[in-house]
Amino acid sequence: SSIAHSGYVLVGVITAGVSENGAFGASGVIFYLLSYSLMTLGAFAIASMLENSENSIVNIDDLAGFAKQRPMLALCLTVFLLSLAGIPPTLGFFGKFYLFNAAIGEGLLWLAVWGVVNSVIGVYYYLRPIVVMYMKEGNAQVAGHSLNATTVTAIVMALAIVLMGFVSGPIFSAVEKSLM
Repeated sequence: SSIAHSGYVLVGVITAGVSENGAFGASGVIFYLLSYSLMTLGAFAIASMLENSENSIVNIDDLAGFAKQRPMLALCLTVFLLSLAGIPPTLGFFGKFYLFNAAIGEGLLWLAVWGVVNSVIGVYYYLRPIVVMYMKEGNAQVAGHSLNATTVTAIVMALAIVLMGFVSGPIFSAVEKSLM
């Protein structure tokens, strides 16, 4: 996942590099890094709650029954995964949108098409944990350590991803103005 997302960032870097005015591509990179940071912080906050010990490994099957055990956390993880997949109206969608739009604006249609195709392929990997959480019976165990602080972090990140998705235009404009 992180390799794919670094590829999306490189779309903006390439776009900024070929442009005489690279502010749009560079703004896309900064905006995407902001959105990616929020998405991964939230997703890893929830993943840390599923760890039983320092040496345990969390598998997708460990999410079975998570939606019944912890519906709010399952909803938050769903928001993070949908945003990582680039599903609207999340911040991750708009991050990819600005990067691909910058590539198209610079005549790099092939690069934007590559990014969109890669995003579509990646949707499968992000939807699979959601399906397991909501549709597979199980007894997902949440570790008790730092439960309250981590829960608050996850909820705040999920709200930020959705709310900032709705106001992504002004946020992107502010980022772009800061680079000019």
